[in-house]
Amino acid sequence: MGVILSYKTVSLKERSDLQGAHLHLNVEVWPEFLLNCPNVDAYWMQMYETFGDYQLMIMDGDEILAGINSVPIFYDKNLNELSDEGVEWGVAKSINDHEAGLEPNLLVGLQIMIRKEHQGKGLSSIVLNEMSNLARSKGFRYLVIPVRPNLKEHYPLIPMKEYIEWKNDKGLPFDNWLRVHVRAGGKILHPCEKSGTILGKVEEWKQWTKQNFPGSGRYVVPGALSPISIDLKEDEGVYVEPNVWVQHKLR
Repeated sequence: MGVILSYKTVSLKERSDLQGAHLHLNVEVWPEFLLNCPNVDAYWMQMYETFGDYQLMIMDGDEILAGINSVPIFYDKNLNELSDEGVEWGVAKSINDHEAGLEPNLLVGLQIMIRKEHQGKGLSSIVLNEMSNLARSKGFRYLVIPVRPNLKEHYPLIPMKEYIEWKNDKGLPFDNWLRVHVRAGGKILHPCEKSGTILGKVEEWKQWTKQNFPGSGRYVVPGALSPISIDLKEDEGVYVEPNVWVQHKLR
């Protein structure tokens, strides 16, 4: 695959006509079940409307190569105390802080989405750098990201706190996405074990995963970073997404 040589970064505040395309990146990039998190959905569209200048697109001409979702929050605690609820906490807090009139001092990078046909072209570092540049341009000292480690789906039975301790032969994180962050100066803080909670009926989980669930119990499904729990009697499936807080110091 070729390396991306030319690109431009635009926000949805500048190109509101691309909001639908930006939203659709979620469908292209993530497993279907991840698009059904009620605590995130409750605030997601309001986030787009309120913080259009924090939703970015990396573009080559008129083509969107990658997208960024981020939100500003007010935070007055130690970064080692960042919420265990990760993405859910970040998006809800940004809206609540805004409505309360609190001046933000911290950028939370909710997610980075690189279109599949453009993965492996060096975009990961570019997009992460653009997220850091956004935080700097807004005057924030820190950027924190609830990172979804790329390779963790292949090791769903390993607890996240153990997984992030794995190293390669160069002493860097085993996970390639965590490795990009560390090479960019990021500091791995701690797991956020409840970054997103997905609820659905058993039939919905069958549709989302293309998998059958003949009995109640814990199941490994494609794309999930940990097992999901199926309860046939209650007709319910639950998945709790674990992520990892990574801090980037900007100045």
